[in-house]
Amino acid sequence: MLNILAQPYGPYQVNTILVWCERTKQAVLFDPTFESEDIIEEIERRGLTLRYLVNTHGHLDHIALNDVIKAQFKVPLLIHELDRPMLTNPIKNLSLLTGEPITSPDADRTLKEGDTLQIGEDNLQVFHVPGHTPGSLVFYYPGFVITGDTLFEGGVGRTDLPGMNEAELYQNIRTKIYTLPEDTIVYPGHGSSTTVGEERRNNPFVRA
Repeated sequence: MLNILAQPYGPYQVNTILVWCERTKQAVLFDPTFESEDIIEEIERRGLTLRYLVNTHGHLDHIALNDVIKAQFKVPLLIHELDRPMLTNPIKNLSLLTGEPITSPDADRTLKEGDTLQIGEDNLQVFHVPGHTPGSLVFYYPGFVITGDTLFEGGVGRTDLPGMNEAELYQNIRTKIYTLPEDTIVYPGHGSSTTVGEERRNNPFVRA
């Protein structure tokens, strides 16, 4: 069974998410953001071995600490091919707009629809969910789903910047997230956790 810890950090309050297998102590880290250095201590305190660093998408707030994590743990960085150019381009990852450009290391591997991400004796299922960005990814394990900035509690990812597509976002939420069991816990990129059933019934932007 996989364990999950979602902790908000930094000025954007991004949920940096740690997933690990209790028996093997293998782990994957998602979206290390600004001021999330504490997650390094959490990994070490739990005696975990980090296998992968994964970005749900390529915006600045979800890639800000990639360089620190890679330097500390020497792990491969994974992202979807369509968001890969955002890692090394401050214009594409939107950080240039803030006056503090972010340049991440390039990806070591890319992920696509239908891939699985092995963590110890278990696997996360990979869904490609374009809309918020062309390469946005969602990761599912029976009991929880990591949605990045695709779906939030009572909200959805923004679609008013280059590369965003509202129709795609809504369609992917309906077909790839709302079809999961309704008691599946949703761990979003920002804000509190929720459930698939709660969002299907009450999300004001996208209902089933």
